[in-house]
Amino acid sequence: MPETPVGPLTLLASEHGLQEIRFGAPEGSDPGSSVEAEAREASEAREARKARKAGKDADDAPRAHLEAARARLAWMLAPLPPRAEQGSDPLAPRSTGAAFEPPFPALDLGGGTAFQRSVWEALLAIPRGQLRSYGELTAGLGRGSPRAVGQAVGANPLPVLVPCHRVVASDGRLGGYSGGLDRKVRLLEIEGFRPFGPRFEARFEARFEDRADLPQTIAPEAR
Repeated sequence: MPETPVGPLTLLASEHGLQEIRFGAPEGSDPGSSVEAEAREASEAREARKARKAGKDADDAPRAHLEAARARLAWMLAPLPPRAEQGSDPLAPRSTGAAFEPPFPALDLGGGTAFQRSVWEALLAIPRGQLRSYGELTAGLGRGSPRAVGQAVGANPLPVLVPCHRVVASDGRLGGYSGGLDRKVRLLEIEGFRPFGPRFEARFEARFEDRADLPQTIAPEAR
């Protein structure tokens, strides 16, 4: 994906599902060839659809997984509409403005340990537009320590899609991010959050008012 709000994304897939998302363009690619890259992706998507119709799913599974992942990522990277346009109830589900929510692509997470996979599955359970702390993830898992959970979060091979950017420190600070803090801030802004404070000390408040673990002096974007 050559053009996204967090820069180019390189997607890798096996016959079993999406394996890896890397920030940046593929090695050896021309950074200025976004038009050609988009055309190539569109061509690959058409070929994947033809392959499925021809009963060649097994041979073309990686391409189909990539197509599904691109659709899901495009949906996830579309900014959430302002809450003021969605009604006053802070607990109400938020529309994304998209006609539909693309299905989640198949994932191939066989490269992780059992503990890492359990953490990544917990990340998938964090709804869009909400935050969790490392301590909350640990408590939900019922094992490990916040430090161990943080290391597993940092080893997430599918950033953005498996939303490790929705995890912050218990005091609202950003914590770390494999793609860099600038990208983490941008991803949270897309989901309606607004950082307060100096760049590397920026903090976020939980989307909903009933969260007591993050400081209420840090306000999300106007609802």
